[in-house]
Amino acid sequence: MIATWTDHNLTYLEVGDGAATPGHKPIIRETVCTIYINGRKWVALLCTPSDLEALALGFLRTEGLIDALDDVVDLKVHRHREASVAIRLKRRHITLTRRPLLPSACVGGVTFLDRIQARYQLAGGLRLTPAQIYDQMARMLAQTADLYNDMGGFHVAALSDGHTLLLSAYDVGRHNAVDRLAGLGLMRGVPTAGGVLLITGRVSTEMVHKAARLGIPLVASRNSPTEPAVRLAREWGITLCGYVRGRRMHLYSAPERLGFDSPAVQAVS
Repeated sequence: MIATWTDHNLTYLEVGDGAATPGHKPIIRETVCTIYINGRKWVALLCTPSDLEALALGFLRTEGLIDALDDVVDLKVHRHREASVAIRLKRRHITLTRRPLLPSACVGGVTFLDRIQARYQLAGGLRLTPAQIYDQMARMLAQTADLYNDMGGFHVAALSDGHTLLLSAYDVGRHNAVDRLAGLGLMRGVPTAGGVLLITGRVSTEMVHKAARLGIPLVASRNSPTEPAVRLAREWGITLCGYVRGRRMHLYSAPERLGFDSPAVQAVS
């Protein structure tokens, strides 16, 4: 069940037609959550303060520190003055690069060249139709439509098999929403490999990298991809769809998964 996570209603003025009238609505919260690995402070995330266990597990998963729940010996969530998650891994000797506070909208210090050197290659037999992408995107948005109308201010991510929404999550940050999804997959035993990642936010190289880490060969967003993200998706064989709105979309890479020929996409490279 989705909670609003609000302290109080926000009062504001509704301006239109030359007039201003008082209004009020809930406002989504954002907090700092610090993640500790094997007793050492690693990173602080700006995020929505709920389901922090899923967020932390998913972040470790997409960062490559864990692949399964068995990699984690212990996990504790603390909610005192500041939120934190303390995780003990089976790997006792692990090199952690200290990272700064990561805003909810971005990640820190990783370049396109760093990503492309990972050399993922997402092959496999996933074959869908554009109509299935439209349908699954509409279903994802419908799940949070009432909450978004009441409050807004968050991104949504969902995992689909092309027919059914298997998992969904939301957060003030688009990256956090995907990490929450990755964590929920571990916690609920839902495989992500071979699935479809549906998101509402812009698709950056980091988002493509998270999909590759999860074994997801198709990413569909209501928003636009960046140019390096398209290059990375083409390099790794990930089908990337942007501007999925109504019954239209832009298809940037690996179009064969949706029944189109590759030359049509490569021609606009």
